[in-house]
Amino acid sequence: MAKLRIIINFVSHLFRMKNIVLVGSGNVATHLGLSLVNKGYKIKQVWSRKRENANILAERLNANAIDSLNKIKNADLYILAIKDDALKSILNKINVDNVIHTSGSIDIDIFDGKFKNYGVFYPLQTFNKQVNLDFSKTPICIEANNKDFNEELLDIGKDLSEKVVEINSQERKKIHLAAVFACNFTNHMFAIADAILNNSKNNFQLLLPLINQTVEKIKKQKPSEIQTGPAARKDLKIIQQHIDSLSDNRIKEIYKIISYSIMQKND
Repeated sequence: MAKLRIIINFVSHLFRMKNIVLVGSGNVATHLGLSLVNKGYKIKQVWSRKRENANILAERLNANAIDSLNKIKNADLYILAIKDDALKSILNKINVDNVIHTSGSIDIDIFDGKFKNYGVFYPLQTFNKQVNLDFSKTPICIEANNKDFNEELLDIGKDLSEKVVEINSQERKKIHLAAVFACNFTNHMFAIADAILNNSKNNFQLLLPLINQTVEKIKKQKPSEIQTGPAARKDLKIIQQHIDSLSDNRIKEIYKIISYSIMQKND
């Protein structure tokens, strides 16, 4: 009897949530769609406001491209991988069951009162269409409006990733905020560093060993425990030299604010 139950559950899993409509054609939609297809899911349709963008992704996913929400067909799951500011507008134009969004910052309550099963499927990663990545290493944050749908999303998440966690909207927003600091702001710092080196005819590649070593250290220790540099040492002379050497007032202010923050943290 136990073996029969295992077989039934396995067969049931094979046929659950396998046909998907992907609303969106950007970076998240592209990587998520490719990962789903690689795991045996069927993307029936790809929607984008721009038919050309829908065509490009649909071709990669062996799906049908559409640019009208009125053309959406029946599916097991509808994934809204679109810009946050477009989400509410799209939700007002569709009438489906089993719908999720992929945003890190939009509350699950945006679905309330309109859909039977709804939730969030947030892949915690930075995505670019042109850059390949191992989706299995991407943490996925799950939230749903009921237990059964939550289990469905967990199953899909576990098909795609080694790290799937159940997180409510408030905690997910905190994670998204932390990710902005850890990824988006850090990348902007890389861009500033690149510009500084370009002005002195040096290459950003010189910094890669330093960057890599920093990443290796924070795998074992808290970032606050490994802080180094002039601000951590409160070396005001070097700090002033750096400020004086910068010609861009915007960059000067960034340097001052971050240095001050580090010095306050290390008091």
